[in-house]
Amino acid sequence: MRLSRVLLGLVAQAWVPAAFWVAAPLAAQLRPLDPLDWGILGPHANTVVVGSGFYAGQRASLAGTKGRLLELGAFRASWSLNRVALELSGTALRVFREESRFATPLPGVGPPEQHRREDTGDYRVSTIVQLTHPGSPEGVALRFGVRLPTTDDVRGLERDQTDFFTTLAGRLARGPWSVVGEIGLGINGTRDLRVGQVDPMLFALSASWDFGLFTGILAATGQHDTRPNPEFRGTEDLGEGRVGVRVGTAHWVDFSLVRGWTPTSPDVGLSVAFGVRF
Repeated sequence: MRLSRVLLGLVAQAWVPAAFWVAAPLAAQLRPLDPLDWGILGPHANTVVVGSGFYAGQRASLAGTKGRLLELGAFRASWSLNRVALELSGTALRVFREESRFATPLPGVGPPEQHRREDTGDYRVSTIVQLTHPGSPEGVALRFGVRLPTTDDVRGLERDQTDFFTTLAGRLARGPWSVVGEIGLGINGTRDLRVGQVDPMLFALSASWDFGLFTGILAATGQHDTRPNPEFRGTEDLGEGRVGVRVGTAHWVDFSLVRGWTPTSPDVGLSVAFGVRF
């Protein structure tokens, strides 16, 4: 019951910013950590998901520009060992079209080619450990991992830095609906000589309702630096609200609308992904 009250409290605090994805202006480093997918835990829970997304009003902070971002080949592959899951995720290609400038580029960031910047996305390796009994409607899981330095500083879309993250997630399921709340810490390297790293608080909240063939999903995710310092470019606060629907069970397709509520998150976005569980 205590876990139930905590999760319901998290829903109440995050529901308002997530619900205003159609009304509030928002604006992105590029994308925050995705909320934990509890479906990758348990027997026969190996999954592969591949998709793409388009985001308008996206900031490329290092380049000092704002424009449209196209993500191609966004993927997530997980291998389940019942209470432990290993996950590899990332984005094969990012294509950014500059539309306006809000700051001068950081040193080392090259110019675009005809207002266009391309780079591979960030890649993450993570482990998820379920701390409670599998199959219980109330559960707790620990997630930790590393973001690999695969991007190019010259491209100006992401930092060529190694980041670490860890989160603690709690889940409550009742009949057709479930809620997952998540909070943790990131350790992000910076491009600023004044500070070597930024340690933001990571947070996520997702709620889903199973209609059988269709599953409705509402989520909010982001990061926030709790120190009273100015934001360092490339490690700014992030926040996104997402509303989507999943069609299918063992094989499915996800459609999601995205709305950011921080200056460095996209104004609006749309993503589609295809998944299979085996």
